[in-house]
Amino acid sequence: KTTTLLSAALLAMVALVVSAFVSVVPSANAETLVDLEDIEAGNLIRGESFSAVYYYGLDGFRYVFPNDKTYFTWYSNFDDVKWVSDGDLSDIQIGGNVTYKPGVKMIKINSSPRVYTVGAGGEIRAIPSETVAATLYGSNWNQKIDDVPDGFFSNYTMGSALEFASQFSPSSETADADSIDMD
Repeated sequence: KTTTLLSAALLAMVALVVSAFVSVVPSANAETLVDLEDIEAGNLIRGESFSAVYYYGLDGFRYVFPNDKTYFTWYSNFDDVKWVSDGDLSDIQIGGNVTYKPGVKMIKINSSPRVYTVGAGGEIRAIPSETVAATLYGSNWNQKIDDVPDGFFSNYTMGSALEFASQFSPSSETADADSIDMD
Protein backbone atom coordinates (compact mmCIF):
# COMPACT_ATOMS: atom_id res chain seq x y z
CA LYS A 1 0.00 0.00 0.00
CA THR A 2 2.81 2.40 0.88
CA THR A 3 4.60 1.56 -2.37
CA THR A 4 1.42 2.26 -4.33
CA LEU A 5 0.99 5.63 -2.61
CA LEU A 6 4.63 6.53 -3.23
CA SER A 7 4.32 5.51 -6.88
CA ALA A 8 1.18 7.61 -7.27
CA ALA A 9 2.85 10.59 -5.59
CA LEU A 10 5.91 10.24 -7.82
CA LEU A 11 3.74 9.98 -10.91
CA ALA A 12 1.81 13.08 -9.86
CA MET A 13 5.08 15.02 -9.34
CA VAL A 14 6.37 13.98 -12.77
CA ALA A 15 3.06 15.01 -14.36
CA LEU A 16 3.27 18.37 -12.58
CA VAL A 17 6.81 19.01 -13.86
CA VAL A 18 5.84 18.03 -17.41
CA SER A 19 2.71 20.17 -17.34
CA ALA A 20 4.72 23.10 -15.97
CA PHE A 21 7.05 22.98 -18.97
CA VAL A 22 4.23 22.45 -21.43
CA SER A 23 2.31 25.36 -19.90
CA VAL A 24 5.27 27.71 -20.42
CA VAL A 25 3.76 29.16 -23.55
CA PRO A 26 5.66 32.06 -25.03
CA SER A 27 2.98 34.57 -25.94
CA ALA A 28 4.90 37.34 -27.69
CA ASN A 29 3.89 37.65 -31.34
CA ALA A 30 1.48 34.71 -31.12
CA GLU A 31 -0.88 36.41 -33.54
CA THR A 32 1.88 37.01 -36.10
CA LEU A 33 2.82 33.87 -37.99
CA VAL A 34 6.09 33.87 -39.89
CA ASP A 35 6.24 32.22 -43.32
CA LEU A 36 8.54 29.24 -43.56
CA GLU A 37 10.70 30.97 -46.18
CA ASP A 38 11.39 33.74 -43.65
CA ILE A 39 12.85 31.35 -41.07
CA GLU A 40 16.64 31.43 -40.88
CA ALA A 41 19.20 29.15 -39.31
CA GLY A 42 19.55 29.99 -35.64
CA ASN A 43 15.91 31.03 -35.19
CA LEU A 44 13.79 29.71 -32.36
CA ILE A 45 10.43 28.48 -33.64
CA ARG A 46 7.19 27.01 -32.40
CA GLY A 47 3.83 26.07 -33.88
CA GLU A 48 0.40 27.50 -33.22
CA SER A 49 -1.05 24.60 -31.25
CA PHE A 50 1.94 23.20 -29.38
CA SER A 51 4.09 24.98 -26.84
CA ALA A 52 7.32 23.15 -27.67
CA VAL A 53 10.10 25.46 -28.85
CA TYR A 54 12.67 24.31 -31.41
CA TYR A 55 16.01 25.53 -32.64
CA TYR A 56 16.14 25.81 -36.45
CA GLY A 57 19.54 24.52 -37.50
CA LEU A 58 21.89 25.33 -40.37
CA ASP A 59 21.02 21.91 -41.80
CA GLY A 60 17.33 22.86 -42.12
CA PHE A 61 16.22 20.57 -39.29
CA ARG A 62 14.49 21.57 -36.08
CA TYR A 63 16.03 20.55 -32.78
CA VAL A 64 13.93 19.89 -29.69
CA PHE A 65 14.65 21.33 -26.27
CA PRO A 66 13.83 18.31 -24.08
CA ASN A 67 12.84 20.54 -21.16
CA ASP A 68 12.96 24.07 -19.84
CA LYS A 69 16.24 23.49 -17.99
CA THR A 70 18.00 22.72 -21.26
CA TYR A 71 16.41 25.74 -22.96
CA PHE A 72 17.49 28.14 -20.21
CA THR A 73 21.14 27.09 -20.47
CA TRP A 74 21.06 28.66 -23.96
CA TYR A 75 18.46 31.46 -23.64
CA SER A 76 17.12 33.69 -20.87
CA ASN A 77 13.57 34.18 -22.20
CA PHE A 78 11.17 33.44 -25.07
CA ASP A 79 11.25 36.91 -26.64
CA ASP A 80 12.84 35.82 -29.91
CA VAL A 81 10.64 32.78 -30.60
CA LYS A 82 9.01 32.97 -34.03
CA TRP A 83 5.58 31.44 -34.54
CA VAL A 84 4.90 29.34 -37.64
CA SER A 85 1.77 27.54 -38.74
CA ASP A 86 1.42 23.97 -37.53
CA GLY A 87 1.54 22.87 -41.17
CA ASP A 88 4.85 24.65 -41.77
CA LEU A 89 6.26 23.27 -38.52
CA SER A 90 5.38 19.73 -39.57
CA ASP A 91 7.27 20.29 -42.84
CA ILE A 92 10.53 20.75 -40.93
CA GLN A 93 12.10 17.42 -40.00
CA ILE A 94 13.24 16.89 -36.42
CA GLY A 95 17.02 16.53 -36.27
CA GLY A 96 17.41 15.53 -32.64
CA ASN A 97 17.47 16.98 -29.15
CA VAL A 98 19.40 20.00 -27.93
CA THR A 99 21.87 19.26 -25.13
CA TYR A 100 22.87 21.55 -22.28
CA LYS A 101 25.06 24.48 -23.27
CA PRO A 102 28.66 23.48 -22.50
CA GLY A 103 30.06 24.64 -19.17
CA VAL A 104 26.86 26.24 -17.84
CA LYS A 105 25.74 23.47 -15.51
CA MET A 106 26.68 19.99 -14.41
CA ILE A 107 24.27 17.14 -15.00
CA LYS A 108 23.39 13.76 -13.55
CA ILE A 109 20.66 11.21 -14.04
CA ASN A 110 18.11 10.14 -11.45
CA SER A 111 19.36 6.56 -11.37
CA SER A 112 22.99 7.41 -10.55
CA PRO A 113 24.77 9.77 -8.14
CA ARG A 114 27.62 10.41 -10.62
CA VAL A 115 27.89 14.05 -11.70
CA TYR A 116 29.23 15.17 -15.09
CA THR A 117 30.53 18.29 -16.77
CA VAL A 118 29.03 19.08 -20.17
CA GLY A 119 31.46 19.97 -22.92
CA ALA A 120 31.29 20.72 -26.63
CA GLY A 121 29.20 18.38 -28.72
CA GLY A 122 27.36 17.10 -25.66
CA GLU A 123 30.43 15.30 -24.36
CA ILE A 124 30.12 14.57 -20.65
CA ARG A 125 32.96 13.82 -18.27
CA ALA A 126 32.56 12.38 -14.79
CA ILE A 127 33.68 14.62 -11.94
CA PRO A 128 35.75 12.56 -9.47
CA SER A 129 35.15 14.48 -6.25
CA GLU A 130 33.41 17.36 -4.50
CA THR A 131 36.77 19.14 -4.38
CA VAL A 132 37.08 19.11 -8.17
CA ALA A 133 33.43 20.19 -8.54
CA ALA A 134 33.99 23.10 -6.14
CA THR A 135 37.13 24.17 -7.99
CA LEU A 136 35.25 24.14 -11.30
CA TYR A 137 31.91 25.67 -10.23
CA GLY A 138 32.58 27.45 -6.92
CA SER A 139 31.47 26.88 -3.37
CA ASN A 140 27.81 26.54 -4.40
CA TRP A 141 28.69 23.86 -6.98
CA ASN A 142 25.97 21.54 -5.65
CA GLN A 143 23.32 24.09 -6.72
CA LYS A 144 24.59 23.93 -10.30
CA ILE A 145 23.61 20.31 -10.97
CA ASP A 146 20.51 19.40 -12.95
CA ASP A 147 18.95 15.96 -13.18
CA VAL A 148 18.51 14.89 -16.79
CA PRO A 149 15.74 12.33 -17.32
CA ASP A 150 17.24 8.92 -18.04
CA GLY A 151 15.60 8.87 -21.48
CA PHE A 152 17.57 11.95 -22.60
CA PHE A 153 20.93 10.81 -21.22
CA SER A 154 21.69 9.05 -24.50
CA ASN A 155 21.84 12.48 -26.20
CA TYR A 156 25.24 12.92 -24.55
CA THR A 157 28.49 11.14 -25.37
CA MET A 158 30.69 9.80 -22.62
CA GLY A 159 34.17 11.27 -22.50
CA SER A 160 37.02 10.32 -20.23
CA ALA A 161 36.55 11.01 -16.54
CA LEU A 162 38.26 14.08 -15.17
CA GLU A 163 41.15 13.55 -12.79
CA PHE A 164 41.89 17.21 -12.10
CA ALA A 165 39.95 20.47 -12.34
CA SER A 166 42.59 21.77 -14.76
CA GLN A 167 41.26 19.35 -17.40
CA PHE A 168 38.03 21.32 -17.88
CA SER A 169 37.21 25.03 -17.96
CA PRO A 170 33.49 25.84 -17.67
CA SER A 171 33.99 29.45 -18.76
CA SER A 172 36.04 28.46 -21.84
CA GLU A 173 33.52 25.79 -22.80
CA THR A 174 30.66 28.29 -22.54
CA ALA A 175 32.55 30.98 -24.45
CA ASP A 176 33.33 28.54 -27.27
CA ALA A 177 29.66 27.48 -27.61
CA ASP A 178 28.55 30.27 -29.95
CA SER A 179 25.44 28.49 -31.13
CA ILE A 180 23.60 25.20 -30.94
CA ASP A 181 24.80 24.53 -34.51
CA MET A 182 28.41 24.73 -33.38
CA ASP A 183 27.75 22.47 -30.42
